Amino acid sequence: MRLIVTPILILLVMGQAFSHWFMVMSFKMNQDFITKNICENRYRPKLKCNGNCVLMKKLKQQEKEEQNSPVAVKLELSTIIISSRSFFANIDFGSGLIPKTYLPLLNSGKPVGRSIAIFHPPAA
Repeated sequence: MRLIVTPILILLVMGQAFSHWFMVMSFKMNQDFITKNICENRYRPKLKCNGNCVLMKKLKQQEKEEQNSPVAVKLELSTIIISSRSFFANIDFGSGLIPKTYLPLLNSGKPVGRSIAIFHPPAA
């Protein structure tokens, strides 16, 4: 399913992004036909329009369609406040995760050689 959907989505995104270039390329490929049959200035060869009038009209029409289409999608993000008490799991080490035979080794009652104070940034 991915092998089918992925190329289609890529082509759609590229088609939208490069639509002006596709229009110019199709004009260049059909320029002779457009010059002889569709061009407004085909009966005035001194102007040397070569069908550019048709290309400019189509590009302007496409720009108007892009401006009129509601492209902007506004997302409303709400702020979610999560309390630290509900976000982190409370683990009680004495409740069975550690066998009771090792519990006395965790707290030997001797003072520890490091400070207990919580780090505070320097006061200005």
